[in-house]
Amino acid sequence: MKIIIGSDGNTLESQVSKRFGHAAYYIFYDSDTNSFESYANEEEGHNHENLEKFLEMGTEAFIVGNIGPHAFEMINTPRSSVYLARKMSVKEAIENLLSGKLEKLNEPTAKRCIGHGRNQGHGEGHGYGWRSH
Repeated sequence: MKIIIGSDGNTLESQVSKRFGHAAYYIFYDSDTNSFESYANEEEGHNHENLEKFLEMGTEAFIVGNIGPHAFEMINTPRSSVYLARKMSVKEAIENLLSGKLEKLNEPTAKRCIGHGRNQGHGEGHGYGWRSH
């Protein structure tokens, strides 16, 4: 299974980020090969166009601490699901997902996009850095 986790750091020992769109890193974990790559979210923003890149990578599961409605709508597809993990490491979240212990989300945890002001739209001045670690 291919999994993306919003993370506070770039290792499996890092904590799951409280805010998916503002995670410092995104960990791409492949359970078939037990390997991972981390991608820096250099601007810690909401450029949701890059969520498409994660989907194109074959991601089947997204692990989040919280997620807003727009990002949730984009990644909760027939081919990928969103799971909730709070107060645990990336490694613990992966283990809990693979053993069926994480809650599958049917709706976003936030009513509006977290971190957007009244006059900010999606993608305005935000972007993901795609520097692999």
